[in-house]
Amino acid sequence: VICEEIDLCDVGFHLRALAVLRADEADVVIGSKAMRGAADTRPLSRRVATRVYNRVLRTTLGFTGTDTHGLKALRREAILPVAARCVVEHDVFASELVIRAERSGLRVHELPVTVEEKRAPSIHLVRRVPRVLRNLARLMVSIHLSSPVASDVPHPPERP
Repeated sequence: VICEEIDLCDVGFHLRALAVLRADEADVVIGSKAMRGAADTRPLSRRVATRVYNRVLRTTLGFTGTDTHGLKALRREAILPVAARCVVEHDVFASELVIRAERSGLRVHELPVTVEEKRAPSIHLVRRVPRVLRNLARLMVSIHLSSPVASDVPHPPERP
């Protein structure tokens, strides 16, 4: 499964991500605009927001990667059980999916991408903040305060 943000498209990501999945090196491939080797030409405010948001995810939820939003290539059979446990929608869903995949033991691999904003976002960055904070709080409660049971921590699918 490939998740695309057409406004941030990096066509080369598709080929590189599929090669990683076909080589069975990962269950989830993230196109990171924040890692070394990436080229992010979006406006400064958007780049800073990405850095701050990812730092919040690392601090509050133990995220170990560099980015959760943007391009993704996912192994369907591995990600479906993870997606079924997601509790938030909209802006924070992509983060939750990646964080839960990581916490579930799925192999997450990041690739640097080139990001060029093709058009201005439809929702102003500042207007998104309250909803993002509400959903982030909901995610933190879900992850930190729910009692873990065996079904909450699935093991990666068996390899043939």
